[in-house]
Amino acid sequence: MSRWYRGVGVLLIFVSGCGFYSTSSRTAKDIKSVCVPFFENRTSEPNLEITVTERIIDNLVADNTLSVKDEVNADAVLEGKIVSFQNVPFSFNRDLNAEEYHVIVTVEATLYSRRLDQPIWEKQLIKGDGSYFVDTDEEGFRYEDAIAEAIREITDRILNLTVQDW
Repeated sequence: MSRWYRGVGVLLIFVSGCGFYSTSSRTAKDIKSVCVPFFENRTSEPNLEITVTERIIDNLVADNTLSVKDEVNADAVLEGKIVSFQNVPFSFNRDLNAEEYHVIVTVEATLYSRRLDQPIWEKQLIKGDGSYFVDTDEEGFRYEDAIAEAIREITDRILNLTVQDW
């Protein structure tokens, strides 16, 4: 193997390794903690606000970039409301009966800096969706699973918005 080729290999390993280590914060420098009050539920689907709020908090805790605190002690407040819940037919059988449905949940969220008394980001409309089949008991394809998938997509997006560099 030539000396040039070996040097390139070492350089490639070094360069690719740099992407895994960073000293920069994933959040605004003054934001170390966040409060997440219960989201408002403007839909007729019961308990969505509880599930969405709990999943957001779970994601923040698991990510460990920000600590979750009460509003008095938090640097930022994440507020939101569930503005839409749709359960629409997606596919049909030969008799034109719905076989598959698509659940679509839409949330509007805002992250406020308490110190600056202004939004860091605001009125983000975030959608999540999931599908289920009418005639199945198979896990992963039921109504509850479709709602869980929609909420997972929403909470993942909110986590990304909350801990990214602003």
